Amino acid sequence: MAAFSVLIVDDEKVIRSGLKALLGSVGYQVDTAQDGLEALMLYKDNHYTLVLSDINMPNLTGIEMTKQLKLMDPDATVVLFTGYSSIESALEAMKSGAEEYLLKPINNDEVLNMVSRVYERWDLRRKNDMLRQEILRAESLEIIGSSAPINKVKSGITQAADSMHPILISGAAGTGKRIIARAIHNQGPRKDEAFVVLDCASTAVDQLEAALFGYEAETFPETPGRKYGLLEVAHGGTLYIDEISMMTMDLQSKLLIAIETSQLFRLGSKQAVNFNSRIIASTKLNLLRLVEEGNFREDLYYKLNSIPIDLPALKDRKDDIPLLVDYFSKKNGRKESVGDLEADFMEALQRYDWPGNQRELQHVLERVFMLVGNEPPSLEFLPPEISDVDHQFSGGYRGDIKRATLAENEREYMLKTFRELGGNMTHVAKALGLNLKSLYDHFEKAGLGYLYQRGDK
Repeated sequence: MAAFSVLIVDDEKVIRSGLKALLGSVGYQVDTAQDGLEALMLYKDNHYTLVLSDINMPNLTGIEMTKQLKLMDPDATVVLFTGYSSIESALEAMKSGAEEYLLKPINNDEVLNMVSRVYERWDLRRKNDMLRQEILRAESLEIIGSSAPINKVKSGITQAADSMHPILISGAAGTGKRIIARAIHNQGPRKDEAFVVLDCASTAVDQLEAALFGYEAETFPETPGRKYGLLEVAHGGTLYIDEISMMTMDLQSKLLIAIETSQLFRLGSKQAVNFNSRIIASTKLNLLRLVEEGNFREDLYYKLNSIPIDLPALKDRKDDIPLLVDYFSKKNGRKESVGDLEADFMEALQRYDWPGNQRELQHVLERVFMLVGNEPPSLEFLPPEISDVDHQFSGGYRGDIKRATLAENEREYMLKTFRELGGNMTHVAKALGLNLKSLYDHFEKAGLGYLYQRGDK
């Protein structure tokens, strides 16, 4: 309820004070104005969720105020009340754009019921906005494995679920950080509320602040209308910030202040909005090293790291590979179990170090299942880097297999990273552990300079 704000407009002080006390007593955020002109000035800066106003006031009537509010913000919600019970005044109120009207003398129960109805409609719009921003993802939430490293993670999830402190999940790409975050949410007291995702790696740097805090109408001419930020959308639930290392230092500072005060400011607004979102962040980079290098705020790091969860690489829990193979097999509609697979097929999977971790294993198996059709998977359908045991483990060289040169592999990896991060060279540099100058030198040497000469550099 905290993000829902009300402006009460009436020239009678006793009515303003009484309504503010009434609505404030049940948790609404309330401001007051003594006439329509003051209300317009306050609304310009604060964009209240609901304006509750008298019709008959000096300087500017409630009807005229409503018309101007609607010009300022077509989404403005106004409820008018009047001492005149005629049909004409009610019709005039509705024609001006008012949502509802109430009659004086004011009945406290009617006011509370009306505000509750407006709140429910606002909350529904907020949740619809959440869905439109694709923050709920359909994904597997099962944590597969029984090895000591993964059991330690499961224990950490149980301990973290009931805490409201921020959580930092660390792990290489493909280790399942988002699944762990969702599991923490689902096991905690907020499981019935929203689980909201902000993916910093796939969001342009200059759009992250707006995505996090939201903005008011007319802040950006190309996108009219108010936009709720994900911190606010996640109110009551969990905000999962994926790859938080991608945030600029300035935005890190604003996020820290928001977490510590439980307040945010939408872009284009001076009105603080209270929020109650549980923060879970993740990173594939070593944040402490970034702190030492001056690329991540130390205070934010320690705030997030109050509950750390470190995910093991798949190479450090190879005993779980048969269980994962069985899981992905069933997920792809296969009938065979691990016991039905050829021994050399499973041995090859368990020998390989899986630099792409669980995600790489899933993709390899999906490719194998596609190639074999209804036949059982076998060694010959695995990629050569997995099936070629002699080359992988003896250190020998087999000249009958054509391999890419180191330069070709480097070029392909840089190109893949560039595409995955949307062409943002700052993000690419961080992902590859290079400064920007070195990155540009590598791209030029690999013949990839054309990718950013159109304005990315």
